[in-house]
Amino acid sequence: MRVLSIIAAAVFLSVSVFADPQPALKRKGPGFMKKGLGGPTPDVVERFSRLTPSERREALEKLPPERRRMMERRLEAWANTTPEERRRLEGSYARFQEMTPERQQEVRQLFRRFSETFEADRRPKAHKAVRVLKQADAEERKRILGSTPLQKEFSDDERKLIEQMANDLPDRE
Repeated sequence: MRVLSIIAAAVFLSVSVFADPQPALKRKGPGFMKKGLGGPTPDVVERFSRLTPSERREALEKLPPERRRMMERRLEAWANTTPEERRRLEGSYARFQEMTPERQQEVRQLFRRFSETFEADRRPKAHKAVRVLKQADAEERKRILGSTPLQKEFSDDERKLIEQMANDLPDRE
């Protein structure tokens, strides 16, 4: 689950929810804040969390209500993240940023399909299956994919997606 959650977090944190640059968060070169499907980059979240309460409130008030709620949830999650997990997420984000735009899009689409395919209560089991497959060699993967427990737990389409994620997602460094 660690590998998948780190990559998911990298994708999740790969682009910003900000509609307009905020005065308290000045741009620091190309790509500091990017618009898109995901959320704020680790750098943006870290900077935002360092704002004074009044600066943070002012910046949040400028966001549309839905984006504000999303940003507040993400800031809270970031605040509750351990320093070790933050370092891992930042490393995953950096590896994600090193991918070509086409590869980034492929990874985003794969995670989107995963989220659409598995209900929230089934995702941990699917994450675990991906993790187990990523750690297995080709022969062991084949055995696992054909195993009765996996066939009982997941449909053919779900198993194909799990296999694709195990094959296509980059390994954690």
